[in-house]
Amino acid sequence: MIKSLIHHGNSRALIIDKSILEAAGLDADKALFQVILGPDGGILIQSVKAVNEDLHKKTFREVLKENDALMKRLSKR
Repeated sequence: MIKSLIHHGNSRALIIDKSILEAAGLDADKALFQVILGPDGGILIQSVKAVNEDLHKKTFREVLKENDALMKRLSKR
């Protein structure tokens, strides 16, 4: 499939058809992509799994709780 870039504000965007997202099993609203530039100028676009934001927040709170005394000491500096 050959695609062209479109204007999007001051940037350019590549439109990925909904049918392609569905065929790849990706959620159109939550799909994340990693763009890799090759040494020969090629571009590889790869889908990546979304980070579980709730797990991230939970883990952050646990780390703060475990290091509460340290965090309080550091905040006084």
